[in-house]
Amino acid sequence: MPLTQLPTETPKDREAAADVPEPGGARRRPRSIGGALLVLATVAALAFGVWGFSSSLAAGPAPASVGEDVEVPGGLMRVDGVTPEHMAPMQMDKFAKKGMNMSGMVSDMTPKGYRRFSVDFTLVGQGSAGLDYSVDRFRATGEGTKETKPLRGELEPGTVPQGSAVSGTMIFQVPEEAKGLKLSFGGGTPVALDLEPGSSEAGDHGGH
Repeated sequence: MPLTQLPTETPKDREAAADVPEPGGARRRPRSIGGALLVLATVAALAFGVWGFSSSLAAGPAPASVGEDVEVPGGLMRVDGVTPEHMAPMQMDKFAKKGMNMSGMVSDMTPKGYRRFSVDFTLVGQGSAGLDYSVDRFRATGEGTKETKPLRGELEPGTVPQGSAVSGTMIFQVPEEAKGLKLSFGGGTPVALDLEPGSSEAGDHGGH
């Protein structure tokens, strides 16, 4: 019985089939891989842009620097200086000239694995009701430490009237390896404290 040879499709036949007119006069064309890749690239770029925007929002406002005024509820705050614990004895004369007795704020021993630093600050009342303040409204944050309240502070709670200002000093205690430390008041814009982790080289970022 003779064998029947089945027709085989050659590349030329496939090209001819792709050019066969469809109903309505349209011709079939090979699908474009480039178009699909362009769509995927566009979607990926949009997704990356949305992720970056969301990340910037989650990170919060960029911190200000020591010496800059920042907005806080009821007015402004300025960090006038930051003093590492090892330099505190050198600052006693400065505190005495201001009429402040800081000896009780630095007399006890710092626990092992921690370090302390003092922060000089100024609050300015701007709202019609003034700026309500207390030491407990300040927070130090950073990498390697939880949100921390001041260990001690010299100011009693009070209100800064509109157009007036008050200055004070606080002591904070954080882990030795904490870094990227920032100070905020009442949820306002933070201020970068510029203290190196576990460093005894950091100096006083002089006051104003």
